[in-house]
Amino acid sequence: MAAGRAFFCAPSSIGATARRLAFASPPARPLASAPHRRVRGRCCASISSSSDASPPAPPPYVLTTPLYYVNAPPHMGSAYTTIAADAVARFQRLLEKRVIFITGTDEHGEKIATSAEASGRNPKEHCDIISNSYKMLWADLDIEYDKFIRTTDPKHEAVVNDFYSRVLSSGDIYRADYEGLYCVSCEEYKDEKELGENNCCPVHLKPCVPRKEDNYFFALSKYQHKLEELLTSNPNFVRPSHRLHEVEGWIKSGLRDFSISRASVEWGIPVPNDTKQTIYVWFDALLGYLSASLDDGEQASLQQAVDRGWPASLHLIGKDILRFHAIYWPAMLMSAGISVPDAVFGHGFLTKLLFILQILGWHEDGKIARQHT
Repeated sequence: MAAGRAFFCAPSSIGATARRLAFASPPARPLASAPHRRVRGRCCASISSSSDASPPAPPPYVLTTPLYYVNAPPHMGSAYTTIAADAVARFQRLLEKRVIFITGTDEHGEKIATSAEASGRNPKEHCDIISNSYKMLWADLDIEYDKFIRTTDPKHEAVVNDFYSRVLSSGDIYRADYEGLYCVSCEEYKDEKELGENNCCPVHLKPCVPRKEDNYFFALSKYQHKLEELLTSNPNFVRPSHRLHEVEGWIKSGLRDFSISRASVEWGIPVPNDTKQTIYVWFDALLGYLSASLDDGEQASLQQAVDRGWPASLHLIGKDILRFHAIYWPAMLMSAGISVPDAVFGHGFLTKLLFILQILGWHEDGKIARQHT
């Protein structure tokens, strides 16, 4: 038990993350009162005339984890984020907010097709197996999510197509050749100045490979000043503060347009105006936060998804995907005329904590002792 308490209460732990998020959230807006509404066993009677108009319902508290990549089964890092998000969701429900807790799986891209081939399955079979393993793990961990979205769901593809068309109409998509160093694990082109020795990706520590493609691009540079204004007007948009400083540094160094299609990847959503290419995995997956709100089988559209409770109150993510959520995503939403999320929280990794736990043993009486193995 002492080990459990120490793990939960450590400054970088799941518990500490959840507490920071929960108590940093804005106070609950009171729910609309109703005649003889019972709250926690007490009768809260109120007298109102039949002519009184009911006040509008407060917006929901929309909380998201990342959509987890299904190239491999879930791991402790996946559980870390989701347990923290579940704690936040439970706290918000205690405040009597209507919570929409979204999680799911990101199922397109080159890395997934490669993993499927290595396992002797086609990509859809591979995605079905791994996606189901996430659902099983969340059930075992008693995660009380409200929506589970898969980016292979038909409703998601409909939302992505609508979104692409809207951004195209805004004049923010163009076609060009691109040549650079590509990290297959990140599924992203990397700037040489951010790479390590032998052009290694700083996240995956694997060499990036030269690649040249004819792609469609999103005009991210057009939103440089708007993103600067967003961070100035809302300093709580990115939390904690040292993550905000990272994002400010990236923007200050100058934003470059990024490729949103792949000519060499077949496993993905076809580009609406060019079916020989597929949509870049991040221009696809981020929209799962919107498509998740739709019901299976209904006539899905982007506007329906927006009307179901957007914007998100909080994106809870790992620090390795902060750039996509704090820069790419708000710029994409601005282009489409959609509100940006209220906040993005980028937590750290478990690496250091796990290393400490490996070199420490726990006596039965709860005292800490160094292992001698």
